[in-house]
Amino acid sequence: MRKQLLGRNLLTAVAAAVAVLGLTTGAAQADAQALGIDVSNHNGKVDFEKVKKDGRDFAFVLATDGQSFTSDLFDSQYSGAGKAGLFRAGYHFARPDGSAAKQASRFLEVVGYRNDGKSLPPVLDMEANPNGATCYGLDHGQMKEWISTFVGEVRKQTGREAIIYTSPSFWKECTGNSKAFERNPLWIAEWDVDQPSRIGGWPEYTFWQYSDSGSVDGVSGAVDVNRFNGGVADLERFAKG
Repeated sequence: MRKQLLGRNLLTAVAAAVAVLGLTTGAAQADAQALGIDVSNHNGKVDFEKVKKDGRDFAFVLATDGQSFTSDLFDSQYSGAGKAGLFRAGYHFARPDGSAAKQASRFLEVVGYRNDGKSLPPVLDMEANPNGATCYGLDHGQMKEWISTFVGEVRKQTGREAIIYTSPSFWKECTGNSKAFERNPLWIAEWDVDQPSRIGGWPEYTFWQYSDSGSVDGVSGAVDVNRFNGGVADLERFAKG
């Protein structure tokens, strides 16, 4: 991410549909899944036409960080992804030592989410504090309340359930492996494994960041690469909600 649920029934249906095709495990599943990248201001200018031609179907783009930072490349990266025909979503790097409601509102104002069939739900990026206290000094209950406030604001303003990005280590350490957010699609970050871990109450991941060192045409240097737990048609249905 910044290197500075699906409703449960629908998620289950997507997984089941893929299973019917015999593509739920191993190389066959990987071949069938829609692929994407996530980028921030640290990736610089991205040629999304080349990204698309290199077989990528979606992009996550850093919009905001905490209470004041806005990526100066968000507009160009987000619009560039859309113009290239990629599904796209903006993401917010959470700073839970500040107001969840204020961060959510500012993030949504910057992203300007519209349910246009190509925009994925807004993303809440929950990961380790790069500059300070473990779990931002919050206990499990406080962290769950912070996340609940943020995703609740997204729901109120957009009608969509925010995607939650996190790693197994952060989720277990900082929320106590909470099962309170099953309705929010899971974007799990876990590298160098054949399949990501099961965490919280999520039966499956929706997106999986499987490496932070991918090579994709149109992006200078290493880039985070991701899979969607389904094919492009499934991704389109997910985008439409």
